[in-house]
Amino acid sequence: MKTELKILIWAHVALVLFLCYETFDLMTLLYDDTFKDSLLDSDLNSDISSRPQLIPKIIHQTYKTNDIPEIWQDGQRKCQELHPDYKYIMWTDEMARNFISEEYPWFLKTFDSYKYNIERADSIRYFVLNHFGGIYIDLDDGCARRLDPLLSVPAFVRKTTPSGISNDVMGSVPRHPFFIKTIKSLESYNRNWLVPYITIMYSTGPLFLSVIWKQYKRWGVPESGVVRILQPADYKSGANAFFNITEGSSWHLGDAKFIKSLADHIGTAVIGGFLIALAILSVEFAIYLSLVALANSRAMKKCMSFIKDLPSRFSRDSEVDENKVNNHIYKIALLKRRNRKDSNLPIVHIDVADDIEKQIMNQPM
Repeated sequence: MKTELKILIWAHVALVLFLCYETFDLMTLLYDDTFKDSLLDSDLNSDISSRPQLIPKIIHQTYKTNDIPEIWQDGQRKCQELHPDYKYIMWTDEMARNFISEEYPWFLKTFDSYKYNIERADSIRYFVLNHFGGIYIDLDDGCARRLDPLLSVPAFVRKTTPSGISNDVMGSVPRHPFFIKTIKSLESYNRNWLVPYITIMYSTGPLFLSVIWKQYKRWGVPESGVVRILQPADYKSGANAFFNITEGSSWHLGDAKFIKSLADHIGTAVIGGFLIALAILSVEFAIYLSLVALANSRAMKKCMSFIKDLPSRFSRDSEVDENKVNNHIYKIALLKRRNRKDSNLPIVHIDVADDIEKQIMNQPM
């Protein structure tokens, strides 16, 4: 196998390992296990008088100011009318920043650094649930019935599609371990993924919360730490659903609308995916050809250098051979001319010298 191909293969192996490490938690979302911790019909639609209330009777909502758009006012009013015994808090942007500054100053720098306001709206809901407990409800989720049955569990979120959980309706006791982990994870997930929709979803939004939830329960949690899951039928589509969803303006930007539109044009999306994959493979093949060309260029330079050096190599070899011959002749002459005045050794006879001469001359140069 060529060295260039080995380099390309190992580079791909390293890339795959890195991507697997970085996206492992995302890949675990492919397996939907929300049903294991589902809130059952017996939890939600039976007599709750004998069950203890764990979550405080507080409703949290957020908006930029207290001037709520008219399209959401009806849902907001219903939540308040259905729960006169609940404390209601509308967290404006100013209130949210003051709260973080006073209670969680270690997070203020991250809170202020968020590029999109919805990221601050996402993060504040985790902090108030961790601090006060209660139930958080998005403004476009109008209440359809009393929320009391949801108060009998330590924490709950709702299932989203196709997998994972959402952050538009959540409830918790104060200092629940899941929300402690959530707020502690926000700083490390504050990254810019270039695409606004992905940045928001994976820094503070439902995708972030789903990943933290998977991490939280990976090795098991005690019964008191389990986060119960509100299923879609109980959330909005069933006869006994807790919420009515109001359509209205959204934080979604143009890129989000494009991503969501892909689901309506799945055939085009698949073909486009294959074209992108083909383009990537073409680029990789071009890189491989470049590596081969570079290696061939280096080999050619070495070959040309060797050819250019051949005359000097032959010249040096000839000088070496001539020196060896002269050395042999000198040794033979010494043997033939030695006498007693030159040495105490006995005189070497001519015939013996001739034999030695033949042996020397027959030796390879």
